[in-house]
Parts: sequence; C-alpha cells; structure tokens
Amino acid sequence: MYFVVAVVAVSVISFTACTSSTTQPVTKTPQEITSAQTAGADETPDTQVITWPVVIDTEQLPIINFTTPSFEGGERILALAVGSGEIVDLLGAGTQLVGKDETSSTSQEVPVVTQGHQIDIEQALSIKPTLVLVDDLTGPPEAIDALAGSGARIVNVPPVWSLNDVEARVSAIAKVIGAPAESAQGLSAALTGATDATDAQPPRVAFLYLRGPSAIYLLGGANTGADALIEATGGVDVGAELGYDGFVPLTAEAIVEAAPDVLLVMSDGLESVGGIDGLLDLPGVAQTRAGDKRRVVVVDDQVLLSFGARTPALIDRLAKVFAKASE
Repeated sequence: MYFVVAVVAVSVISFTACTSSTTQPVTKTPQEITSAQTAGADETPDTQVITWPVVIDTEQLPIINFTTPSFEGGERILALAVGSGEIVDLLGAGTQLVGKDETSSTSQEVPVVTQGHQIDIEQALSIKPTLVLVDDLTGPPEAIDALAGSGARIVNVPPVWSLNDVEARVSAIAKVIGAPAESAQGLSAALTGATDATDAQPPRVAFLYLRGPSAIYLLGGANTGADALIEATGGVDVGAELGYDGFVPLTAEAIVEAAPDVLLVMSDGLESVGGIDGLLDLPGVAQTRAGDKRRVVVVDDQVLLSFGARTPALIDRLAKVFAKASE
C-alpha cells in the first residue's frame, strides 16, 4: 500500500506536477470539445451518442443536492485536506471557512492557499486560521509546523481511497467542527449513493497514470482510488483483475494482456504526453481495443480522485460513458 500511497500522492499532487503553477485547462481539439459537450448531455445510456475521446470537466459535474442547517461557531477554518472545504460547507459550517485547497468547491468565496497541495505559507498565515484540516498529501511539513506555531489547531483527517472511506472522513470532519452527527450521516449517504445499474456487459477499464516530462507511465490496479470509481460504475478495473496492487509500469505486454475497452486518464496527464496521439504512441496502447477505437475518457485531475461533492455525478457520468465502450 505504501507504493500506492506514494504514487497516488504524486497523482493527486499532480494537482502539482501539472497544476502547481495554477490550474491550466487542457487544450482540446475540436473533436474533444464535441466529446465534452456530448458527454454533458442529459440523456440515457441507451440513447446517448458518444464521440470519442470524451472529456469530463469539473464544471459539467453538479455538486450533490444536500442541505443541512447552518450553524455558527468560533473557528476560522482552513480546509487543506482533499475535498475537505466542501465537506465543511455541506455540513453547515461554510461561514467559518477562511481558506481552502484547490480541490474544493464551496458556496463561500474564500482564498485558495495551495498549489498542488503545497501550502503558500505566507498566504495561509495571513488569514489567521484557528483550525487547519490536513491529510497525508498536505505539505510541506515546515508549512504545517508554521501554522501550528501560529496557534492554529492542526487536525489530520482520514484519507479517502475508496467510497468505503468517505464516511470515516465526513464523520471526522463533522466531529472536529462540531456539526451534528445526523448531518454527517446524511452527507455520507449522499456522497456514496449507488448509481443506476445497466444491463450492458461490464466495460473493461484501464486507469493510466501519465507524467510525460518525468517519463512516468503507469497502469493502475487495486487500491489506487480509481479502481473504486470504476467498480462503482459497474465496470471492471483490468489492472485489479490481473492482480496488480497499486501501480505497475505501463508496458506493451501489460496493457495488451489487460485488454481494456476504454482508457481512463487525468486531463493534465494526457496533456503531458501530447494528447490523444501521444497516448496512442505509448507501448501497446494502440494495439488494444480501446486504443484502436480511441476510446479514452479524460477527467479533470482535481475531481477524479477527490471523492467529494461531485463524485456521485462523476460516477453516474462515467457509468453511462463506459457502458457505451463495451458495446
């Protein structure tokens, strides 16, 4: 699991490698733009027309419809753990938020004080937080120490690597901010609600972690976070099926043996290898059914593994798109 955490930390921190200098949108080809627009259409899996590749942007995914009474408190909350800002907001403590990381969408306009989970310490200290929520991806350690030294209470909240982990994180955040337990239970249920099942053959999905400048090309297996999303859509994570735990090098032999119907990648990763054509140039990718048909689903880095307020919409969207890939 340590390798998984290390690599997925890079993966979600690729919110640094590729978003560390502010988030840059992927430059889309006309075909990709058409795909994104088609992907956003509110249609059933049976009638939806898919043009590959499909791009799923954060803005296409609505936040869950969940409301709870707001409550006042004496904290100034700096939410730096992945997706914690939106959890604080949805639990009714949005007015106590004074800052957040880049993965949270909140109803309150508050400063983003991280770049790829790395804290801008001067900005963070300037907003004078009294409570700071962090997780294993938040850094650097010196910045956390500086916040603690300023008198802020630092709380490390549980990580989320699957939908099964969501309840523990929501409960932990609710407890530390003083939100009612029933609100935490309701929010956890809303975040982990199942998507509608289809009668289609389960799509075979390969999650690829790509960082072109570093020549890092990996095939995901179990315990990457993406496997949980794929399973929730009714799909088969081909890397997990082959027994891979975490990530393995993307070789021609591995991807051909995996035989995916569709490839799942993050937007910054795809951009880093030169787009769809660059992806198809990687060993073995063009020889798969997914590569031959250009069946690629591209999801914003900041939402794919956040397991936050847009995850239910993401699962529903992926389920519809993946179902088309198995036809």
